Formats: sequence, structure tokens, C-alpha cells
Amino acid sequence: MPLRFLALLSTLALLVSLAKAAIPGPDTDYQVAVSAFHKATATGSLEDRRVALDALVSLGEPAALGLLSGELGRVSTRLRESGDEVHRLRYAAERKRQFIDELKLRVEKDSSLGHSLKGQEEKLSELERKLDKQQQHVADYGPWHATLGEATAKFATELSSSKRKRVEKDVWNDIDDGQTFGDRLAAIEILGYIGGDGSAIALGKLIGSLTKERASLERKLPKLMKEVRKLEKRMQEENVKTGGRTSMGAQYARAKAEAAQMQRAIVRFGYLCDAASVAGGLALCHEEPATLEKSLRKLLSTQKKSRGGARRRILALLGSSGLEPVLAALRELLKVEKEAAGRAFLVQALAGAGDLNFVEWLLGASLADESWFVRSSAYQAAAEMRLKAAIPLLIERLDVEEGRLRTDAQEALSSLTAMNFRTSAILWRRWWDENEAEFEVPPLAEVFIKASLEARERVGTTFFGISTESRRVLFVLDLSGSMDFSMIPRNNPDDDPSRPYDEPKGKERSRLQEARTALNKAIGGTEDGAVFNIVFYASDVWAWEDDLVEMDSETRSEAQRMIEKLDAVGGTNIYGALAFALDMAGAEGGDEWSRPEIDTIFFLTDGRPSLGITTDPDEILGFVRDLNASAGIVIHTIGLSGAQDAYLLRSLAEQNGGKYSAL
Repeated sequence: MPLRFLALLSTLALLVSLAKAAIPGPDTDYQVAVSAFHKATATGSLEDRRVALDALVSLGEPAALGLLSGELGRVSTRLRESGDEVHRLRYAAERKRQFIDELKLRVEKDSSLGHSLKGQEEKLSELERKLDKQQQHVADYGPWHATLGEATAKFATELSSSKRKRVEKDVWNDIDDGQTFGDRLAAIEILGYIGGDGSAIALGKLIGSLTKERASLERKLPKLMKEVRKLEKRMQEENVKTGGRTSMGAQYARAKAEAAQMQRAIVRFGYLCDAASVAGGLALCHEEPATLEKSLRKLLSTQKKSRGGARRRILALLGSSGLEPVLAALRELLKVEKEAAGRAFLVQALAGAGDLNFVEWLLGASLADESWFVRSSAYQAAAEMRLKAAIPLLIERLDVEEGRLRTDAQEALSSLTAMNFRTSAILWRRWWDENEAEFEVPPLAEVFIKASLEARERVGTTFFGISTESRRVLFVLDLSGSMDFSMIPRNNPDDDPSRPYDEPKGKERSRLQEARTALNKAIGGTEDGAVFNIVFYASDVWAWEDDLVEMDSETRSEAQRMIEKLDAVGGTNIYGALAFALDMAGAEGGDEWSRPEIDTIFFLTDGRPSLGITTDPDEILGFVRDLNASAGIVIHTIGLSGAQDAYLLRSLAEQNGGKYSAL
């Protein structure tokens, strides 16, 4: 069942349980206020809801906290649901517009494509209609959620400790024993608003216990995956023999069922931990100074002993509070932190809080840290915080860095300046000398990177227009059967299996031919001495070589000859491909930097996931996000065809520091 539907159901039981608080009687002012509140939240305008809310809380009746908490859970769920859908629809609509623009150019040369253009325009209209509806929901629920959250938190602080704790106990029951994932998620979010003294500590402990449950499943999963991987290999062999057909679909579905359920649970534990991190930061903001000091000491002690991703989330909890005593403690911790991932997490937490007192350390020690993971995080932090003072220092880093970190420094400069002189320190210095005095850093939302006339050429490895100077690159290439379809969409732009596919005609090139050409160019542009490999996937996943290969003229020629012989057949196992690639790269998850041998992945596909232990985009994204959090590998994504999942590919790139290219 999709996550958003679970989320919609999530608060029903919680709403009922919290609303069961004793109500004084049918004729009291409180009962009248409750009835008005129910009516306003069901059918009223935002102003109606606010008036009813004010009337309810003004009575000071303790039973109202349960009612407010239940409504807050319901609204949080609907807001999250609509927000997620807005992202999906917006990315899909933007890709559809781009696709239509490309199709219009082709129609000018081939009028027979007109019917395809009309069909795509109709689909865009439907996407835009759905997007408008979901955006309206966000516009409606967002302000109400903010008002309700503030009122609920304020009301909770004014209650006696004993009355508040009774409601908290009901919420914790749903956190610990909620019947659905959605019940638990909603309850955690509610606790951030109503939690009293000690709630932040309790949420920190919850992160630890959830992480342990997750780790237990992660230890069991590889055994289940062995049988799944065997079947995927056999399916691929059968696909090759039969031209894409398989008789093993039912057997594969049975074999992967338990593994799929376990992987889903692993990802959801991550979601719960993330929610607890956000809620814990909010709960800290409700504490009095004396209690805050105690909570801070306890959470700092807890994070030091945490493993498996719990430390990262507790540090994020502390940073998200935005409280100066907490940020001061994080700054001091950063100065003595020995683990590279810990320093990177602290940089991310302090930058996320917009802590200006951290800037001096960021632009000094962090920019020059011995770990490339920390330096990369520092470059991103300087850009995120819009620091003018970082610009000359980043220019200096261009002379020091090499490989991907040089690209990272350049991208931070481009973000801060809306200029692009690639990695030429000479051109950057010339520009800065001429513009420093009057230059103002543009807001991030206004940044449009402009290519400099003085430095248009691409450098290093370039794959479908995405360039990097990385010397540790992994290419992941889709070889599913649809890669044999034409790059020119005609009668079936969406690869609808119920209709004939668009085969290449005349001089048209297939998607595989286009990928071969681009990959050959990328291999040709990769410097000698770089390490690389190529991962292929269809129903199964395999690599060109068992280990990473050092680039030289001989390996370059071998790789390019191999690329020309590639064939396409089978399904689209995106989860399996990403798991295989991240394992080969050296991503290990957890709270220690894994020092991956690969720092950049190029991931190409022409379709949507059809095989693997999960085909759900959010589960795939959650899996990669957690595994890569302590590795720092950049993932660039390339989507070919109108059938690509723009939400998955764009989100995969955005969440892992990469770029998305759609063709």
C-alpha cells in the first residue's frame, strides 16, 4: 500500500483515542466549543478554524489537549501526503513540458508526430490539474498546521504536569504500539508539539531503539537476498535465450516477498528516526533553561555512544532546535571531534541552523579538513549559508583540490555568485578582483548559473552533459529490453506495454546506441590513473570487472570495445543496481566515514523500476539516502525517454549531491 495512503489512515485510531477525554457535559461552554471546533475543521475556512480554535483554548479545559493533538496529527498527515504528491507531480509535469518542447521541434520536421504531441499535451493538462489540486491542499493545510501546532504547544505548556503527562502517555502508546506505520509516525510528530520536560531525551532514546531494531533486520536481509539474486540471474539468462520472455515471474514474486517486506520495514524505521529527530528538536524548544541544560548533557552523552545512523540523527535533533546553548555545545564538539563523519554531521547540523557563530571555524578548519567528506560538506555549507567571505577561500581551494572535490568547490562558487568559470582559479580571481567591492551574494532562489564565454569547454569526465573532475567514477547502465527502443518518440512515447513500441527507423538511433556513444566519450575523457568500473543491470545486475580498474590506454580501449558489444534484454532492476553500485563504491551506512573508493556515480535508465525487492520510488530513495549519508558519494542521474520516472531520478540526484539530466 502506498505510503501516503497509510499516512492518511494513520491518525484515525490516534484521533479517536485522544478525543476520548472526558467532556464535562452536553450543555457546557466547553461542549459548545468542541462542537464548533469539529464543524470548523470539517467544513470551515481557515479563519473559521482559527476562531473556533481560539474559543476552545480560551476555556482552559485540560481535555482539549487530546482533541487538539488528534487534529494536529490528522493535519500533519494530510499536509505530508499532499506535499509529497506535489513533489511527484511537479517533477513529472516539468519533465513532460520539456518532453513536449522537444516533440514540437520534431513535429516541425515530421508532421506524423502530431498525434503523439496531442496525446502528451493532454497528459500534461491532467498532471497540471492534479498538481493544482494538491498545491491548493498544501496552501490550505500549511497555515492551519502552523497555527494549530503553535496553539497546541502553548496550551500544553500551560497545563499542570500531571494532566499533560496523561496525554503524553496516550501518544507514547501509539509510538510504541501503533497498529500501523502511519500511527507511529503521526504520534512522533505530535510529541514534538506537546512533549514536556524529558521528551527530547526520550525521543533521542527512541532513535537509538529504532536503530537497533533496524540493524537486526539488516543483519537478516542478506540471507534472504541470496535466493532473490539467484533468481534474478536465472531470469536474466532466460531473458537472453527467449528474447525477453520469462516463465519465472510467479516464483520470483514468492521468493522476494519476505525480503521485500523486510526492506520496507528497514526503510520505515529510517523514516521514524527522522521524524523523532525533528520532533526532538522541537521538544527542546519548549524546555526551561535548567531542564534544557540537563537534556543537552544527556543527549550529548547519548550521541557519543550511538551507532548505525542514530548519532547522525541525534546531532541533527540538536541542531534543528536552533537554540544558542545547544549550538554552542555543538561548536565545541566540532573542535574536538575525531571521527570524520561526525565532523561532517556537525557541519551539516550547524549550517542547517544558520549558526553565524560557526562561520569562522567553517571557513578555517572545516574547509581545510583532512577528510574530503568534511571538506565537501563545508563547501556545501558555505553555499547554503550564502557566505560572501567564503568566495576568495573557495577560489584558493581550486588550486589545492583535485578530482571531485575541485568540482565541489567550483559548484559552491557558482551557487554563491551565479557565475561559472569552471575550475579555472585564474578566471575566478580575475572576476573577483573586479567585482568584490560591490558584489552581493544573490539569494539561492535567484541563482541561475551562467556559463562564462571564457570557459565554456567541459573538463574531465562528461556523461550526457554532466561533468566532473572526479578520478573515482562508477557508471551504472540500464540494459533492459526497452533500451532497444528509438530515441525518437512516435506512437508510444510512454513505453505503454499495451501498444507497439517505437522501434528505430531509418537513421534513428536506439537508446542503447545513444548510451554507448555517451559512455565511450565519458571513458575517453577519464584521465589515466583514475579508478572506475561499469555496472550493468536489467533483470540481474553485474559488473564489467569484479574490482575497480585503473584507467590507462589499454583498459580504456578494452572498455570501449566491450561497450560496442552491449545488448539490451530484460527488466529494470533499479533497486538492485543501486545496491550493487553503492556496495562496490564502498558505502557502508552507519555513523563512521567509510572512506569509499568511488566518490561519483553516474546512473542511467530509460524507464521505471519493474524488478528488485522493491519498485517503490520512496523506498529506493530512503534506502540510498541512509546508506550514503556517511559516505558522501555524489550520484548523478540520466533519464532517457518519456517513460522515465522523473520524480525518482531527480530526487535521487538532489538527495545525493548530484545533477539530473533528462533526454
